[in-house]
Amino acid sequence: MKHVTKIFLFIIKIAAILLAVMLLMSIAACYISPVKYWIFQLFGLFFPAIFVSNIIVVIILRIMKSKIVYFNFVIFIISILFWGRFFQFSGSKSDDEKNIKIISYNVHDFKNIDNYKATTYDEISTFLLAENADIICLQEYSANNSEIKSHKILQKLHQEYQYIYGDYGGQKIFSKYPFESENNFNFAGTRVVLTDININGKIVRAYSCHLQSTNFNPDGTQQLLTSQNANYTKELKRVVVNLRNAFKKRAKQVELIAQNIAKSPYPAIVCGDFNDTPMSYSYQKIKGKMNDTFIVAGGGMPNTYKKLFSFLRIDYIFTDKNIATVEYTVAKKIKYSDHYPVIVKLQLNNEK
Repeated sequence: MKHVTKIFLFIIKIAAILLAVMLLMSIAACYISPVKYWIFQLFGLFFPAIFVSNIIVVIILRIMKSKIVYFNFVIFIISILFWGRFFQFSGSKSDDEKNIKIISYNVHDFKNIDNYKATTYDEISTFLLAENADIICLQEYSANNSEIKSHKILQKLHQEYQYIYGDYGGQKIFSKYPFESENNFNFAGTRVVLTDININGKIVRAYSCHLQSTNFNPDGTQQLLTSQNANYTKELKRVVVNLRNAFKKRAKQVELIAQNIAKSPYPAIVCGDFNDTPMSYSYQKIKGKMNDTFIVAGGGMPNTYKKLFSFLRIDYIFTDKNIATVEYTVAKKIKYSDHYPVIVKLQLNNEK
């Protein structure tokens, strides 16, 4: 019996060391550019699973009175600092009339994700009109499509919002407040649009971003993860290659966005589909010293992506430190796209 216990303890110790290293690598993913070392980003993807596994190992080691538990416990304490990016105990609500309401939504070219032959012009535009937000940032809008341009409900949306900018790489910004200036910059396959908006004399710079997609088939990847795919090796290789390429492309994109934010003379509001998790270089680089609206006012463990087991938060709204977030919501009932809308309410102060 003692022999079995020793073997079990040895296995647990090895697992503990591996998990501690993996947890450190997932944290490092936030700070090491994937252009140089992309492998760290893979561990960042699985941070929640590695985090929970480390807790289980720590409990077992504590019960077995192994001294190695202190090493894992220290790593665990460090990782707790990042857990708030995934989970918050309770959100806040506000009905103050002075709030500025913003929606960020990847509309997936107005294709119903469950039926690619169907369109969701009516549903999405009716939802946006009903929400009556002050600023709407859309991704994958594809306004060059003549059918979209001629659709009556979408025309009404354009009529309701006097100030509109976008149509570059599927990015669009609607605003009830006037634009002071407009700009965009192009990446390979996607773009970012930005505009300076005058909100009752207070100018903010709003961004609508859609970063490099991983270009994988969610259904095929889900089959891979559940061992239901007959071409397991081929699918695994394809997924890893796509991830590697996307990590590197996004790294270059976010560095340009971060530079633009740093040079902005106005407080920034960054909206968009980053195609990356909160434990990623993309998230960390753009967020910088900005506020993640979910961390400030969100609750629970929301996902913004509908596919792949529905646990990914890859759509964000970041704000300048001088912009207060008073409410954060992911509209889970709005299932017209492969993403859910992110809705926040903000309050501007008199400082930059």
